[in-house]
Amino acid sequence: MQRFRTSLAGLVALVALSIHNPASACTAFQLKSNDGAQIYFRSMEFGYPFNSKMLIVPRGTEYTGTAPVGQLGKKWTTKYGYVGLNVDVLPTVVADGQNEKGLAIGMLYLPGYAEFQAADTAPADKTLASWEVPNYLLANCATVEEAVAALKNDVYVAQQEFVPFKEVLPVHWWIGDASGKVVIAEYIDGRLNIHDAPLGTLTNSPPYDWQEINVSNYVDLSPVNVLERKLGQFTAVNYGQGSGAIGLPGDLSPPSRFIRASLFSHWATPGDTAEETVNLGFHILNTFDIFNGAIQTNTADQTANTKGFLSAGGKPKLVNTDTTEWAVSHDRTNLKTYVRTYNGLVIQSVDLKAIDFDQPGMRVIALQNDFTPEDITLKAQPLAAAKAE
Repeated sequence: MQRFRTSLAGLVALVALSIHNPASACTAFQLKSNDGAQIYFRSMEFGYPFNSKMLIVPRGTEYTGTAPVGQLGKKWTTKYGYVGLNVDVLPTVVADGQNEKGLAIGMLYLPGYAEFQAADTAPADKTLASWEVPNYLLANCATVEEAVAALKNDVYVAQQEFVPFKEVLPVHWWIGDASGKVVIAEYIDGRLNIHDAPLGTLTNSPPYDWQEINVSNYVDLSPVNVLERKLGQFTAVNYGQGSGAIGLPGDLSPPSRFIRASLFSHWATPGDTAEETVNLGFHILNTFDIFNGAIQTNTADQTANTKGFLSAGGKPKLVNTDTTEWAVSHDRTNLKTYVRTYNGLVIQSVDLKAIDFDQPGMRVIALQNDFTPEDITLKAQPLAAAKAE
């Protein structure tokens, strides 16, 4: 049986040396359909293309984690099969995935705050890198409770460099199971913080507890239209739709996206079925879609919290620092995963129940990533005559 080492030493050559400080503006939330399906949604934004594929990891796959300074870390064998979106610089690792028990995990950036456990005291037999946490939890845990216990007792997430980016990968994790329970796991100042997440929402910095408190600043917002307001002898009238949400932050910063995701996911009218609700969730994701050019950075103005995909040397210039590369949904009840890409737009699905997770060897499914509009010109039909009254 082949053992996969997730260490990056042999993969550095795959990454252009010009990559510095990649950005991320991801947004995650969940919905529940009227028939009880618990469904997760997430957009993936980054400063350079991941070229992701859908990775299938079967039961019995052996992994070796990464310890600081290129040491071998914790070894594990997958108990549960899972699927997820990988990255071409590290194709055996998923940034977002779901296992056959309905546990879903999303890895999102937390720049400026994430700090993992001390490297100099890392026990090699328990140590993982931050980017390996989703693989480990999806492979070994069926519920949120098991995932939290594993983080607390079974692993040591060490502070160490992610070689392609030449920096520590500052991430936190959205963790949800088939029951609908969600927690957010973050390492701050070297200590693990587990937050119950009744909102089911996650974006980026600041940490989750601040983001949750900030929601109270928008307590007056509502999807219900305000028809008019009396201001003394003057009447302010609503001339359009959406007046109940005036003041909703519309920018693309993490706090503003957290507010919108929290409100939209609770205002949305669930579909009667899981598939109707998946469709609804992708419409919500449309409101977070970042097109090329929507977020730019001057290469002369970089700081630790304004990360971008920059080229070394040359004159300062404006660069696109985030684009929605893909959006994914995990139906944790019916064990289906849905994904669309920036260029593809069409929704593609994977049915975990139809996968033979006993078949050895990892497999990948290429995602449609071409803009290919359907030509419907020749599908014209005669217009039915209207009935006379």
